[in-house]
Amino acid sequence: MFSLLGQRPYLSRGSVLVMTLVFVTMFVVTFLALSGYVNRTYKQAVLQSQDEVAFQVAEAGLNFARWRLAHAPSNFSTVTQSVTDQYAGVLGEYTVTFTAPAAGNSTVVIASVGKSSARPERTATLSARYGIPSLAQYSYVTNSDVYFASQIHGLFHANGGIRMDGQSDSEVHSAKLTYTCKPVHGCNPAQSKAGIWGTGQIQALWKTQVPKVDYPALSSNLSAMQLAAIASNTYYDASNVFGYQIVFNPNNTYSIYKVTSKANAVQSCDYDTNDNYTCANLTHDVQSQTFLETKAVPANGVIFTEDHTWVRGDIRSRVTLAAANFPLDDSATNVDMIINGNISYGGVEDGTRAFGAVAQRHLLIPYSGAPNNLILDGAYLSQNGKFGRRNYTSGPHRLKSSIDIFGMIGSFQIPGTTWSSGGSVVSGYQSKVQTYDPNLLYGPPPYFPTSGQYEFISWEQQ
Repeated sequence: MFSLLGQRPYLSRGSVLVMTLVFVTMFVVTFLALSGYVNRTYKQAVLQSQDEVAFQVAEAGLNFARWRLAHAPSNFSTVTQSVTDQYAGVLGEYTVTFTAPAAGNSTVVIASVGKSSARPERTATLSARYGIPSLAQYSYVTNSDVYFASQIHGLFHANGGIRMDGQSDSEVHSAKLTYTCKPVHGCNPAQSKAGIWGTGQIQALWKTQVPKVDYPALSSNLSAMQLAAIASNTYYDASNVFGYQIVFNPNNTYSIYKVTSKANAVQSCDYDTNDNYTCANLTHDVQSQTFLETKAVPANGVIFTEDHTWVRGDIRSRVTLAAANFPLDDSATNVDMIINGNISYGGVEDGTRAFGAVAQRHLLIPYSGAPNNLILDGAYLSQNGKFGRRNYTSGPHRLKSSIDIFGMIGSFQIPGTTWSSGGSVVSGYQSKVQTYDPNLLYGPPPYFPTSGQYEFISWEQQ
């Protein structure tokens, strides 16, 4: 009998060959998998680098578009150009298309499609919006000196001096370093004051000697509004009576009436263009009217009357109502607009509803027609007169409670809806809150005045 103790185990040559094949196979599989991963990673890196080139080329297209808007603001033609590098040659090509502003608007939409020269199928599309700021960038703007004692939220600008006894949470601008404060604003006798002074808080927001707003130039928009209204069949010439009343309806229509008689005159007082305080028996209230028609608010959003016009109602789209008499430079025939009730967006404040009221002369709040608590949504512009309410010296409608304004007020002359004596309100609205509508900056009511150059609004990659 033989013993196996002390002997080595024996492997056949066939077993070694099998094990070798297993290890070789594992190595080959691992190598192929690793090389495939490396290859895919390399290709993905190449594609990503070409995508980045396409993105940079598209961005170069947007930069060119911004340059052309600054130098040729009315050129909205499509352009295709190459982007080159001094070492690498042509990197790619962009095509820039412009969507011109709609009539009465200032916003341009730019699309830039960039592609790489090495991989033309790799593209990037960028879009941007630019707009010219509207006059409605201000919550309150006036060409005159002003005394403000209410609450205001938003930028406040005066080409004259400002007595600021109210509350503001935004900047207050005056074009004056100093000015002569007159008795109309509580300085009796008249005396020199800083461009902005008063008891208002957050005086760090007060800025003087800022550039003036070219207020007289705003009248040029009236001619364009008239032509737009003629094109949409929403132009109304002289009424041959006292004017028109326009009522905006909740179904996005408006009803227009001829005002055939006005209410009895009552005594009221106000300051004229020379700051003289004068009184007269006047009336701005409607007594009777005749119906003309009800029409849809036009697609271009412009209604124009060449006569005095009363307005109230529910705004459900974007519309501007203008009242002016031609020739525009004849001050003796200027017409007014009278706010004869609430003008409301119905609580929708997202920019889809915008109202503009442009009056050739005054924008007035009447003795009895406006409610005790007045709501005004929109942008209100008095081009040659004032926004306000006369000082009614007696009667049941002498005092009103409040005005809530969401939007902006523009007044050429001294604006005002409150009359005080000895620290107490004796006529007009006893309180006013004005809140800026940020949607109006680049999305104002149709044909509302704009100024300046195109500014960047938004950017996105599609």
